[in-house]
Amino acid sequence: MTTLGLVVAEFNRPITEQMENDALEAAQSAGAEVYDTVTVPGVYDAPLAADRLARLEAVDAVAVIGTVITGDTDHDQVITDAAAQRLADVGLERDTPVTLGVTGPGMSAAESRERVENAAKAVDGALDLVEALPDPDAEQ
Repeated sequence: MTTLGLVVAEFNRPITEQMENDALEAAQSAGAEVYDTVTVPGVYDAPLAADRLARLEAVDAVAVIGTVITGDTDHDQVITDAAAQRLADVGLERDTPVTLGVTGPGMSAAESRERVENAAKAVDGALDLVEALPDPDAEQ
């Protein structure tokens, strides 16, 4: 059974709560276990939590979910760019799949609500990567 770590950003909680429920449902439907769910204040804070989960031997992959809604400045672009880059770095540095189920930038709250399924897609992607990637500890 594949074991996942889940990171959920609280900012915009009405939306991310639905995303979390969808992610948990996707994991259950796929027969995966969610080892731990770490809640962080916002998407920008997700890389550290993802890194901590990816360090755990029991965790096969990490799915990160959240939403960044546009405002009057480019703040949403800055947040999503930084978080996406650091999450990719975590996956490579820890040799653990880390998937991005974050909506935004450039989305209104209504557009983000229409894309809550990205959370389930992040879980599915994490499970697909675990299955597709060769086990580095397996004997050649």
